Amino acid sequence: MTLGLIFIGVGLVWLLFRKWIARMQYGVSLEMLGRKVDHSNSELHHEADEERVRGFGRLGVFFCSVLIASGLLMVVLTLIFRPPWAGA
Repeated sequence: MTLGLIFIGVGLVWLLFRKWIARMQYGVSLEMLGRKVDHSNSELHHEADEERVRGFGRLGVFFCSVLIASGLLMVVLTLIFRPPWAGA
């Protein structure tokens, strides 16, 4: 049950900071591909860059939903098959 609650917590934190995380993921992917990254200006200049960051954000929302749903499933199944009030 604890792992399910951790999954839910990580999913919620990721959901709160998904735009910042998406920007960081895009910057890291550009560096890994050897493309030039302008660190002095954090604003994105091109429409294509903004669309790619939105794509990373959508992927993040998908992973958040998977984490939260699997965490809820773990908690519910634990409560059904091993309820804490039933004793050891």
